[in-house]
Amino acid sequence: MRKWLKRIGIGLGGLVGLLAIAAGVVYVMGKSKLGRTYDAPPAVLSSVAVDPAAVERGRHVMQMHACQECHGSDLSGKVFLDIPPGLIVAPNLTRGRGGVGGRYADADWDRAIRHGLRRDGRSLLPFMPFRLYNRLGDEDAAALIAYLRTLPPVDHEVPATEVRLPGYAMVTMMGDEGLRGGIDGAAPRKAPPPPGPTAAYGAYLASTACVECHGERLEGGRHPAPEAPPGPELSHAGGWPFADFARTVRTGVAPGGRRLSEWMPSRYFREMSDTELQALQAYLGTLHPAPPPAR
Repeated sequence: MRKWLKRIGIGLGGLVGLLAIAAGVVYVMGKSKLGRTYDAPPAVLSSVAVDPAAVERGRHVMQMHACQECHGSDLSGKVFLDIPPGLIVAPNLTRGRGGVGGRYADADWDRAIRHGLRRDGRSLLPFMPFRLYNRLGDEDAAALIAYLRTLPPVDHEVPATEVRLPGYAMVTMMGDEGLRGGIDGAAPRKAPPPPGPTAAYGAYLASTACVECHGERLEGGRHPAPEAPPGPELSHAGGWPFADFARTVRTGVAPGGRRLSEWMPSRYFREMSDTELQALQAYLGTLHPAPPPAR
């Protein structure tokens, strides 16, 4: 009996040792990947004009893309997630104490927003949705930066993002596309269509604000938050009366009084203009419903 107990103890000790070695390897590999730097894309905005029209447009772009959801109502930063993979913190974007606004140049803002890169070239991790914001046209990106430059300073020191062992394991298993969002910073940027109630402009708006939850062609998709329900297919809304469509997007209440999921960010979409909503609905009208899943 003692021999068996001894063998079991040796086996357990060996297993613990192997787990410790594996954890060490995962930590080193994950930390190494997170420390990797990437070259700044050549088309980064280096100069942004700050005028009242640009600032107001930038505020609208910020609102429509729900920046407050992660960075707080005054964009002074907050702890966004505290989960086993890590403590995920959205930074203070103002010029106040603890904020990045006082030290970010225009090019730094653009690298962070559209390319997911810190000032030193490291990735901002997959939690910053730069994959979507990479699709923002130069005018919208410049307007957003102009608005961020005018934010009132808020003194708010938030903790740094902390990656834990499960997070390092996730990073170790993901390819560069996970840290870079699958974007090619060196690829020529395609200018968006001019604003107007057109399907082309609606496709542009959807590509920067809707596809993360509803799928690349709005055919239904998985919400980035694990606890959220899937985003439904949206093409059917292209045939609604415009008043019903606009009310649904702006209030989160569908025709017949059905309330949409709390994950639908209507509180941020409520100030979308009629032109923007007409464009979005025109785009939905060009889509076809996704086929039912095979049985």
